[in-house]
Amino acid sequence: MALAEIYRTPLTGLHFGQSLIERPLTEKQDPTLVPNLLNQPSTKVLLISGGGAATSGTELFFLDGTQYRAKDSERQVYLGRAAGTEYVLAIVDAEDYATSGIDRWVTLRESFTVLRELHAELFVEAQAIANWIRSEKFCPRCGSPVVAATFGWGQRCVENDHELFPRTDPAIIASVIDSQDRLLLGSNATFKHRMYSVLAGFVEAGESLESAVRREIYEESGVRVGDVAYRGSQPWPMPRSLMLGFAAEALSEELVPDGAEIMDLRWFTRAELREALESGTIDIPRGVSIAHALIRTWYGEPLPEALSK
Repeated sequence: MALAEIYRTPLTGLHFGQSLIERPLTEKQDPTLVPNLLNQPSTKVLLISGGGAATSGTELFFLDGTQYRAKDSERQVYLGRAAGTEYVLAIVDAEDYATSGIDRWVTLRESFTVLRELHAELFVEAQAIANWIRSEKFCPRCGSPVVAATFGWGQRCVENDHELFPRTDPAIIASVIDSQDRLLLGSNATFKHRMYSVLAGFVEAGESLESAVRREIYEESGVRVGDVAYRGSQPWPMPRSLMLGFAAEALSEELVPDGAEIMDLRWFTRAELREALESGTIDIPRGVSIAHALIRTWYGEPLPEALSK
C-alpha cells in the first residue's frame, strides 16, 4: 500500500476514543451534582484503588449510588453519562472493600482485551483522572494543600484559590514507510524479547506535532522524514499520555539505532513481516494499542500470529 493510499485509508479499530461517554462540562460549577448523584440508586460508582479497578468476573464492579458510603479519605469524580446511566468514580483503598463482593482489582493493561467498549472507556477515563489526583496533592505555586473542585475534575488551592486541572502529555507514534513501501519497526530497550513496534516519543515544548514526528524518528533511527499525515489518537493513561498517530514518508533508508531507547531497527516488506511473525522471530504490539492499528493499516489485513501458538 503506497503512502498516499495509507493517508486516505481510515485508521480503524482504535479503542478508548469512541465517545461513548457524555463527559461533564467542566467549565461549569455545581457542588451539589456529585452528592445528588450518590443519592440515586441508578447511579453507578466505579471503584479504583492504586492502579486497579474493582471487577466481578470479567466485568467492572459497580456500586449503586445509594450503596456507596464515602469515607473522608476518598475522592469522587463525575465521569459522565452513557446509555442513560450516570457514572461516578470513587478513589478508594482496596482494603476497605474486602467484603463488598469484589472478585479482584485489575490493571488497565490486564483488562484491555476483556472489557467491553463502554467499560474500557470508563476505566481509561477513571484511571487518567485518578493518576492526576494522586500526584497533584499540593499547589505548585505555594505548596498548600488542594481540595476537590469542578465535579472532581479540578482542584483548588486552599491558600490562594488557584485552580488546577489535569494535564496530558502528547506523544507522537508513527508508521514510517520508505519508497519501497517497507515499514520501519524498532525494538525498544524496555520491550520484552523479540518485540518490535513503530517508533514513538513525547512532544517537546514549543514543538508542532509534525516537527515532533520528524525529530523523534531521526533521533531514534537516523531516518529523515518528509510528508507527515495525521491518522488518529488514543488516550493512554500510563500515566497520562495522549498518543497521536501519524503516517510518515521516509526520505532516507540507512538505519542508525540510538543505542539508548532503540536497540535494533529493521525495514519490513509485508512478506518479511508475515514470515517473521509466523516463525516467532519477532512479535508486535497486539490488541487495542494504536501501534497495532498503525501496523495493521499498513499491512492491509489482520496480522498473523506465530505458528507455534
